[in-house]
Amino acid sequence: MKKFLFSIILSLSTLVVFAQKSSGTIRDDDENSKNVKALNKDYSENKFILWESLVADDAVIYVNNNKLPKVVVLEAFKGHHAIFNDIQIENSYVHTNYFKSKDVWSNHWFTWMGTGNKTGMRYANKSHFDFKWKNGKIVEMQAYFDTKSLENELAAQEEME
Repeated sequence: MKKFLFSIILSLSTLVVFAQKSSGTIRDDDENSKNVKALNKDYSENKFILWESLVADDAVIYVNNNKLPKVVVLEAFKGHHAIFNDIQIENSYVHTNYFKSKDVWSNHWFTWMGTGNKTGMRYANKSHFDFKWKNGKIVEMQAYFDTKSLENELAAQEEME
């Protein structure tokens, strides 16, 4: 009996020590997640109205670890439509983390697709973006994606000139 009680006490102690503590909550149906999904449509349709309004003018933006100002990033994203056609965002998944520290981050995984105007090649590019929210605005953005399709199209354009 003593061994049994000792085993139970040891088991409960182990559970208490190794129990995970919550650092916040995750949602995929909240306003921030919906706004990230709406940014997809805004980008695909070459409108950028939401991008202009949701991204703070002084947002800290990293594209593949290069820190860039909002105006440069948006012009580059708009420029995609001069280099590619039939741009689509597929396999999109977004959730937003509401941390106990009060930080709010949306994480977005998706496949960017577009057809090169110079090569005619159809590209599919897995991508990941993170958005930090404060007072309804994106104050930090981290974007990670392969630039090979962009490099291919720009090289083809140079060859034709």
